[in-house]
Amino acid sequence: MERSLLYHVVMEPTQIHEAAVNGSAHVNGNGWTAPRKVGRPSTVAPYSPRISAWLSDDPRVSGAELLRRVQREGYAGGKSALYELIRRLRIAQNG
Repeated sequence: MERSLLYHVVMEPTQIHEAAVNGSAHVNGNGWTAPRKVGRPSTVAPYSPRISAWLSDDPRVSGAELLRRVQREGYAGGKSALYELIRRLRIAQNG
């Protein structure tokens, strides 16, 4: 892979790690750390297996009904995150 002008002009002479330039790593007291995960932990991910099972039982169940079901089981997150998960699960199940 050919090195970019950025590498030759900035990173190589100053010994700056590429992850620092592209923003995928950060510095702590011990030096460079691994790239950090972006965003917050998912509030809807723990419900994925249950939602997947419901979709297997009834592929035509509505997103609003699935929202009601997970809220009864304690889901306190937003509907957009849930609807996105439902969309991905439907695609995965339908191929």
